[in-house]
Amino acid sequence: AFIQADSLDEGVNSRVFMTPPPGCEEYEEGIVYEVLKPLYGIPNSVWTRPAGGKYDHSITVSAHIDDLLIACGDLRTLDAFKKTFLTRFDGTDEGAVDQYLGCEVIMDRKEHSVTLRQKVYAKRVLRLYGMWACAAVKTPLEPGTRLSKKDSPQHVDPVLHRLYWGIMGHLSFLVSCTRPDLSFAYSELSKFVQFPGAAHLKAAERVLQYLMGTYEHGLTYRRLDESRRNRLEGWVDSDYATDPDTR
Repeated sequence: AFIQADSLDEGVNSRVFMTPPPGCEEYEEGIVYEVLKPLYGIPNSVWTRPAGGKYDHSITVSAHIDDLLIACGDLRTLDAFKKTFLTRFDGTDEGAVDQYLGCEVIMDRKEHSVTLRQKVYAKRVLRLYGMWACAAVKTPLEPGTRLSKKDSPQHVDPVLHRLYWGIMGHLSFLVSCTRPDLSFAYSELSKFVQFPGAAHLKAAERVLQYLMGTYEHGLTYRRLDESRRNRLEGWVDSDYATDPDTR
């Protein structure tokens, strides 16, 4: 759903306060301001209305500026809530979600699954950095890679610096949304955003090569029975002893 900005209402949001911004001439110690009207839509990110009263099922709303994603386990309750909501706010009902905040949402009702991916965004990133025609690789980092501060120049090339910052910014959005497989590479590369060198840029471009072969990848969530509940498994190899900068 898309909504217009409106005055804060106790039925939708609790009271919101903010400290005076830096440079405010009316600043006094201990003074805060109440937000009467947001500039862009509802300020809260996620809120849930528990089942009970008018609605028999719980309802969860995710708000980003003026775009809302509404979820409910019962279609009738969902429709009733949206109808009531849109009588309070000026907006439109865009129907079943297929895209939200740059993420594709692919629902397979037969398999009871939802897949989130950023295929379009990833392809745009590859084209932006001239990597669309590059040769794909199978791992984000070259096996055995040991990035070090020793590879950082004393004076950073401003062109290289902007390029490196740009790549890291785009990777950050992918990592935070649908690509946990990029997390380790991003974590390693982010250590050098202040003073990146040629070796660091080369490693960052390899991540883009990996993205070239995996831009269709994403996260799939399935509804499983009690005997096959979703389980998150992880492995850690805390190899601090071989860190070239601290050992």
